[in-house]
Amino acid sequence: MIVLCTADLLNYNSPMKPADFSDKRAPANTRSANAWRQIATVLILGWLSGCAQTPTEPVADSHIRFYSINSTNQLTELSLVPNRDEPGCHAMPLDLEVHRVAQVGFAACQIYSEEDCPEEAALMMRWSGKRSRSDPNKNEPTVRITPGSLWLFDGKREAEVGSWRCAIGD
Repeated sequence: MIVLCTADLLNYNSPMKPADFSDKRAPANTRSANAWRQIATVLILGWLSGCAQTPTEPVADSHIRFYSINSTNQLTELSLVPNRDEPGCHAMPLDLEVHRVAQVGFAACQIYSEEDCPEEAALMMRWSGKRSRSDPNKNEPTVRITPGSLWLFDGKREAEVGSWRCAIGD
């Protein structure tokens, strides 16, 4: 029994000798191919390890934000206020007119017109969002603001804030 390969079979009765075509492609194990594979592997591993890392700073669960408003009703967050993510009494660093207050993560906060959080200087706030069934504090003007981003000063467009106090628990 005779076994012929494909080239031999095609050229078996051919009067012409087949051309010798050498494979000009670079072999898969050359230095440049290996270098590119290593670069691709390092990039993929770097990308994957970067996605799996935890953030370097802990994400603040609790914070308070203050917003001012301009003559065309555009809000601007007063983002350079220190200690916004700390419970306790904190003084506003500058005399700023505040339009809206938002707080997240604290049980409650109070806003004061004077420094050092004196109870007699607590400012009355009102919730400007939908009526709440779960938080009755949001249905009437109050000095105790619970979590939410739509707290306005009752009876005025803006108020000068001297300090604020936030608490984690009631």
